[in-house]
Amino acid sequence: MVDIAVCEMEAERAPCRALKLQLIKVMVNKDDFVDLQEYDEAVSIEDAQKAFPDYEAFMKRNRFSEKNTIFLMDRIKNEEDLAVLKPLAKKIPNGWVDLTKLDESKKAEVLSKGSQSDRINAWDNLTFEEMDATCASCPLAWNKGKDCIGTFGPESSKLPEIAQKYNCPIVASAIEAAADHRKFSVEDAKELLRECEVLKPALIDEGKMAAHRYSGPVERMETMAKACIAENCGFFFI
Repeated sequence: MVDIAVCEMEAERAPCRALKLQLIKVMVNKDDFVDLQEYDEAVSIEDAQKAFPDYEAFMKRNRFSEKNTIFLMDRIKNEEDLAVLKPLAKKIPNGWVDLTKLDESKKAEVLSKGSQSDRINAWDNLTFEEMDATCASCPLAWNKGKDCIGTFGPESSKLPEIAQKYNCPIVASAIEAAADHRKFSVEDAKELLRECEVLKPALIDEGKMAAHRYSGPVERMETMAKACIAENCGFFFI
């Protein structure tokens, strides 16, 4: 399935933008910055076996499998088992460094060596309810006021083929653009708006089936394009 979405990081008024730019944590190699890493409390298999003569019952109570190599305290479901294991737990570095606790110099050092992908920002730390509320107040929430992403259609959609016929290159390239991770500019949004105006009557000319199946995606692209133009940002297919 291919979706359409805005480039929210280009929009200065998008409330999520500042939160996504605010890095909270970054993952580092386990041997780097050991003194700065956060820790998990865990018990080894050997200690758990000593603590519970009926080890299989312990595993079943807490829904563990033979794949477990250690037992994290926050994964122990049975409170009585947790009380038994707590004194045996050891702190194990988990690779995460909290950047909010560092000065700018140390933060820069950690970021230079940390993962470029395993990062947590302030947006990631929001609850789903908080995210929904933030999106609902965003000027880019073009999808019925909920968020800034909507459905284009399946990869088998014939809409690109129809768009090609009516000289609408952006819509014609939608499936390829999603595969290529191509980004479109605000100027492209203006072109997309033009293409939507062309496609609305074109779908009627193509027949009832085409109009029924593809009018929705065209309306969504039109609404998204207007939001992109208003907030001066681009969009993409994904």
